[in-house]
Amino acid sequence: MSKYLERQFGVAPSKANMLIGAIMVPMAGIGTMFSGIIIQKFRLSCAQTIKFCILLLIASLLFTPMYFIYCDHDPLIGIEEKYFGEPAIYNNLTETHTYSLDAKCNENCACSSTEYRPVCAEFLDGSQVAFYSPCYAGCPDPYSPLTKEYKNCSCVPLTTKGGPQRVKKGYCESKCKGLFGFLIAFAPFCLFTFSVGVPLISVVLRTVDYAERSFALGIQWILVRIIGTIPAPVVFGWLFDVSCIRQHLDVCSGTQGSCMLYYNKLLSDLFFAFSLAGQVCYFYKIYHLFGVY
Repeated sequence: MSKYLERQFGVAPSKANMLIGAIMVPMAGIGTMFSGIIIQKFRLSCAQTIKFCILLLIASLLFTPMYFIYCDHDPLIGIEEKYFGEPAIYNNLTETHTYSLDAKCNENCACSSTEYRPVCAEFLDGSQVAFYSPCYAGCPDPYSPLTKEYKNCSCVPLTTKGGPQRVKKGYCESKCKGLFGFLIAFAPFCLFTFSVGVPLISVVLRTVDYAERSFALGIQWILVRIIGTIPAPVVFGWLFDVSCIRQHLDVCSGTQGSCMLYYNKLLSDLFFAFSLAGQVCYFYKIYHLFGVY
C-alpha cells in the first residue's frame, strides 16, 4: 500500500511507509481486540459468530470505493502532452494523438531518452507541467543549488500560461487533497478487515474435535499463505505493471527496467476491482459456511 500512496498521491516513500504503518498497526490491534471482546461479552454461538463475520465483511465492503479517490499527476510533456507551440501527431490506426520527446526547442541539445531526470515548470497561474529531463526542457544552464532552479529553458516559453515562475528539479509537487480522504476511509477499512480474524479462528476451534484443533489451525494458515500472502505480491506487482505508461530502458542491455510513469486512473480501477473480487469471494465462503453449519 505504501507504493500505492507514492504513485497515486505523490507521497515520498518514507512518508508513505510511515502513514501506512501509523494506520494499519493500531487498526489491526484495535480490530482484533474489538472482535474478541464482542464474542466474549455477548457469548456468541458458532452460528452467531459466523453472522458477525459476515457483518464485518459487509462493513469493510462499504469502504472499498476508497480506491476511487486518486490524484491525476501533472502531464509529462512529450509523453502525455505536446510541447508548447508544437503540433501533435495524429495516428490514423489508433485514432489518437501521439507525442514525441523531440521538439524544435531541444533539437540541438542531443538529449537521450535513457536519462530520466524529471523537472517541473511551475507557472504564475498555479498550473504546472513536467518535462522528461532538463535537456528535453531545453535548459542549457546547469542546475543552480543557490536558487534551486533551472534557467533559460527554451521549451518553457515566457508567454505561455502567464510565464513560468520557476523550473525546479524533480517531480511536480501534487496539489491534490485526495490523500486525506483516502486515509480517512482506509482506517475503518483496515479495522473491519482485521476484525474478521479472531471470529474465524473461534469458529474453527468450535467446529473440530479437540484433538484436531492444532491440525485445523495449521491447515487454515497454510491456505492463507497459498491463497493470500504468497501470490498477493505477484498480483499487486502485475497491477502496477499494467498501469505503467513509460518504463526505463537500459541502453546497454536493451532491457526494460522500473516504471517511470503510471496511469493513475487505471491503477485506481484495478485496485478497486481486485479488492472487491477478493472480498466477495471471502464473503461467499463465509456465507456458505453459515449455510453448511
